[in-house]
Amino acid sequence: MRTLAHVLVGLTLAAAVVLAQQQPLQPPDTTQQETETLFTPKLHVRAKSYGDSVVLRWAPSSPPSWKVYNRIGYIVERAVIDTTESGPLRYERLTPEPLRPWSLEEWKRRSRPEQTFAAIAVQCLYGALFIPKAESMPTLVDMVQEQQNRYGFALFAADCDPHTANGLGLRLVDRAVRQGQVLAYRVFPARQDSIFFLDTAYIVVDVVPLAPSPAPQNLRAIESDREVTLLWENPMQYYTGFNIYRRRAGENWKKLNSMPIVPARQRGMPEIQPSFRDTTAGYERYTYQVRGIDPFGDESAPAEIIAGAADRTPPPVPVLRKPRVYGLTMVRLEWDIAPTPDLKGFVVMSSDRPHENYRLLHKELLPPSTRTFLDTNASPERPFYVVVAFDTANNPSEHMPLYVEIKDTLPPAKPQNLRGTIDTNGVVRLSWSLGTEPDLLGYRVLWANDSTHEFSSRTNEIWMDTTFVDTVSLNTLTRNVYYRVVAVDTRYYHSAPSDILELVRPDVVPPVAPIFTDVYVTETSVALRWEPSSSEDVKRQVLLRRVRGTSDWEQRAELAPAQRSYTDTAVLQNVMYEYTLFAEDSAGLRSERATPVQARPYDSGIRPAPVNVRVRYDDKRRSVIVEWDYPTVPPKERYWFVVYRAVDHHPLMQLEAVEPTVLRFEDRRLVGRGRYRYAVRMMSATGQLRLSEEQVVVVE
Repeated sequence: MRTLAHVLVGLTLAAAVVLAQQQPLQPPDTTQQETETLFTPKLHVRAKSYGDSVVLRWAPSSPPSWKVYNRIGYIVERAVIDTTESGPLRYERLTPEPLRPWSLEEWKRRSRPEQTFAAIAVQCLYGALFIPKAESMPTLVDMVQEQQNRYGFALFAADCDPHTANGLGLRLVDRAVRQGQVLAYRVFPARQDSIFFLDTAYIVVDVVPLAPSPAPQNLRAIESDREVTLLWENPMQYYTGFNIYRRRAGENWKKLNSMPIVPARQRGMPEIQPSFRDTTAGYERYTYQVRGIDPFGDESAPAEIIAGAADRTPPPVPVLRKPRVYGLTMVRLEWDIAPTPDLKGFVVMSSDRPHENYRLLHKELLPPSTRTFLDTNASPERPFYVVVAFDTANNPSEHMPLYVEIKDTLPPAKPQNLRGTIDTNGVVRLSWSLGTEPDLLGYRVLWANDSTHEFSSRTNEIWMDTTFVDTVSLNTLTRNVYYRVVAVDTRYYHSAPSDILELVRPDVVPPVAPIFTDVYVTETSVALRWEPSSSEDVKRQVLLRRVRGTSDWEQRAELAPAQRSYTDTAVLQNVMYEYTLFAEDSAGLRSERATPVQARPYDSGIRPAPVNVRVRYDDKRRSVIVEWDYPTVPPKERYWFVVYRAVDHHPLMQLEAVEPTVLRFEDRRLVGRGRYRYAVRMMSATGQLRLSEEQVVVVE
């Protein structure tokens, strides 16, 4: 159903009748030319079930078709849909005569003067044309626009008022219905030729009880000075217009609009959000209702909100006089203000900046009669003051800050926690803690090559940070560099210098390499001697070792800076070792490695003799039992034991060879009585080794 831009039309029915009398009371017959201007006529129909009746509303889709159909009239037919039966629907006519707009006399007879929408409809149907005939292209355009306006206003009036819809021939009420029925309706022009009969609108309706229309959505209120603006949304663009109601608590509702509220919309532009501005609300709180008007002239459920206009007018601005300063902690303020009936009181604030960071100087609002204030906790760090007036609606006045000069003669505290580093490029990085003084302006960085000398500035201007980067030379005999920091406030008072920070320049020259002088090799150790590095800042010496033929050096020992020798006992015989050495200074710089030396512990071939040799005579077996121990680690080469024997004064002779795992021998080849001597020797591939001590046993 077409809706249109909201235009308030103040015509009464009587005025519309006067205008209509300037035209013939009955429309002329349809001409062939008017028929051709229809282009593609199309009817639209809507239906609404009220439970005991069904209301139909329809409208053509263009001004030419509306004008022609007003003369032809409309036919409405109905059919009952029965799902148990097959075959075509059987329509019955509900309009014995075509429905057409009422004549001017019918409008006068059936309408009351206060029915504004009826007056609009009469003007659209029978009012005088402002452009009687088209004589040029501009006048033709104006004529088309006028027809468009008449068509739009007529449909708008029909949407808003059922009485007007009846008078325009665009509404029908079917009361011969029962709940539960499913009805089909069709609306078509009264002429039965092929052009108009094909323009038929259909709709199917379930006869059910009336369901309330949804309320407008997202109602909200903007409360401003002396007015309230309501805004809401039209759900699915369902409503033609809206009515606004208002009431105080305990009173009846009052309609605020004389015509429905319709948001203006230009063709091709998005829909504008509906709104209403109430400028008669004063400063009271009201309950507002917004109800939508559907194409059947019914109002929807209400959307409600409580709102009221607010006092947004601030009081006059206090005018501050010249302040009075007492010492460093007291400031007296005085001000004047123009008379205002709703003055509530004052607040006084101070800040360290002119336009922000203000802090209240009292807890309670100062009475409206107050014109002075004494700040007993004034400070040079917060020299800006404002006095703000408040009215009974809590509107603050604008304020201009007042600067109060309080002379401060105290310097800031000396900087704390000065620390820093120097890297191998000579870049110095300093940092320190930020001071707590509100009037702190910055710092000056001082330096010297000797802590007893006068410090000079490294910053040409006040340094407004707590970090500083400097560069010093490393090619100097002066090992240390010294820094101090001085704080400066906004009055350029300087603090006492910070504690001295001593930094050591990094050493960029590695130490001289050590030189090996001697190597001594034994069966179980390698003894090394060298000349240490001649550099004074050597912190340690590191001895490295590897087996010849391998590539990886291992650290063997960490030695004192002046140590000249080292004996390596963790060695293996017949293994060739390589040794080298380097020095490292306090800066972590390493010297070149000393020229490697080689050493191989040797094998002398000497093996220890068996020990703890024990002999005893077994008279039952008539044999001698010889036992011994070999407590040392057995050699890697193949070895065995040989038992020696001598009788009386004869020399020792080899008697028997024994496997290395057997430390015992039983001599059964005795030659009779006598004094027997026994000894044991270990034998290996290296040759004959030392003999054990002799042990004696007497055989009788």
